[in-house]
Amino acid sequence: MRRPRSRSNDGGCGVSGDRRAPMDRTFQYVDFPNMRYLTKGLTFTLSRCAEVLDTLLVGFNKDTQIPDGIVSWNAEDPSSRPPLRFPGRGRFIIEINELLTQKGRLYTVQLLERSAEKEPAPVVFLKMHSPSLNIPMRSEIPLRALIKGGTSLRDTYSVYLHTLLCDDGRNFIYYGVTKRGWNVRWNEHALSAIRSESQRLFPLKLKELMDARVAQLYGTGSTHPRLTGIISAICGVGLSEDQAMESEEYLVDKYSLASKHPHGLNMIPGGRARRRSGSARCEWLT
Repeated sequence: MRRPRSRSNDGGCGVSGDRRAPMDRTFQYVDFPNMRYLTKGLTFTLSRCAEVLDTLLVGFNKDTQIPDGIVSWNAEDPSSRPPLRFPGRGRFIIEINELLTQKGRLYTVQLLERSAEKEPAPVVFLKMHSPSLNIPMRSEIPLRALIKGGTSLRDTYSVYLHTLLCDDGRNFIYYGVTKRGWNVRWNEHALSAIRSESQRLFPLKLKELMDARVAQLYGTGSTHPRLTGIISAICGVGLSEDQAMESEEYLVDKYSLASKHPHGLNMIPGGRARRRSGSARCEWLT
């Protein structure tokens, strides 16, 4: 996956993972309960991650007042507010990197503005590295969902996308919807793949790519395509059941239904179409 060129508007800054911010700290911009809910299951030291993000947002607001604008936008009625846009500006991407060092976890953060992005809404990239597979991993979360001003995300629905990157240039994609936390579902998919417990297309493909990567690492050889990275993105957050069903149905049909798209890993239609197709699978409800 080739990334568009980017320019940094703010230099990266590092903080040690050994010094943890108090869990009850009041942040100026970060909505800590929502951040905790959306990052459940990730390896990040959440308090430190929240601290470096909040520090960057404070400086960003002094220059642009954009974080204040997002707080105000979050407080508006979702049914009547316009899309979150900043005319004349590119897409703002905040990258938070987790680095494993001899002294513990180190976190760095930088702010990018990319004019070539089609999607205008600001986003946070949480960048990690899998030590067992030696591949990069990235989670993408809408910035607005991590900033104050809105309501609690608990008991709401999220629509997510998992992308499996291969060394032959192909990207396999899977859309899902859940009320329990998107990373909880990812962990279940990964465990199904490792234990060979599922015959569904997504965990089967994940296992195939992981096995080929492990064979490469241990020098046993494999002619199969190998996993080179994983990107997980939250496409919709804080949704009602109807909103989530409508969104997933559209995305699966357009991009990832295996019967229509060669790199799609959804075996059945998404959203309400799942029921109309006769499938009784309702795991997304839990």
